Amino acid sequence: MFARLPFTFGVIALLAWAVSGCAAPDPDPENAAALSLIEKYSARDAMVDGIVGVPECQNPRDMLLTDKGYPSVFQSICRVHYVKDGVARFKDMKCNGDFDRNPILSYCYVWVPYSGTKTFTTP
Repeated sequence: MFARLPFTFGVIALLAWAVSGCAAPDPDPENAAALSLIEKYSARDAMVDGIVGVPECQNPRDMLLTDKGYPSVFQSICRVHYVKDGVARFKDMKCNGDFDRNPILSYCYVWVPYSGTKTFTTP
């Protein structure tokens, strides 16, 4: 019975890792760099104290404006989580960038969706 314990714990650990959202590294280094930048800039530009964790951001490659004739331009929305007065809150930030420019982006701004516009979706 006890001989199977290491195997059982190994399986449990593997399952916990698999469902925890740990993903393989992005095979596209340019996309990984853009995602890192929008996470950093969305947190900075949210201008809030008490940020919890890393902002959740839409994948830049999934948000390209190719349908509008701009194949290298993306518009990603990030959700910045923070705590204010003991209450969990969030602020959505919109980050516009261009893979063909250096730097890829320089700032994000507060995004308040209105009727018929894009909203934040979990990445």
